[in-house]
Amino acid sequence: METRFVARAAGAAVLSLAISSCTTTPAEFNAKPSAVSKAALCKTALETTDPAFQFQLVSEVNRRGMNMLECQQMVAQQKQAAAALVALALVGTAAAVCANGNCGGGGYTPYRRYPGNCYSYYDRAADGSLCGNRSAMSRPGGW
Repeated sequence: METRFVARAAGAAVLSLAISSCTTTPAEFNAKPSAVSKAALCKTALETTDPAFQFQLVSEVNRRGMNMLECQQMVAQQKQAAAALVALALVGTAAAVCANGNCGGGGYTPYRRYPGNCYSYYDRAADGSLCGNRSAMSRPGGW
């Protein structure tokens, strides 16, 4: 169970990094500008601190018929999608842990060990009636 939790957390982290690191370098861009994806082009144009490289990227964005506002929206959507994937992975991990009986709650719960329907006075028997004095807690010595 612990291994599955670590594996899912690692998978979520790798997926998040893969989506968030979708950028290009000046060497890759200069080699073949048309080979750079729109997402990488936009993300790099918004995040670079090199003004000359940024100018080249913005020119390529415009050449492709887009503008920087569209780029900002695209990058924001990608970040939201990455956050949603990470959240989904974490919820899935929590559900898997819970399904294995490790949901917390603490304390001693004899219901888990009791094999029948009538552990306590207020439980229902198989026929739907209240267990009452037939319950294990009502009998001397329990069950």
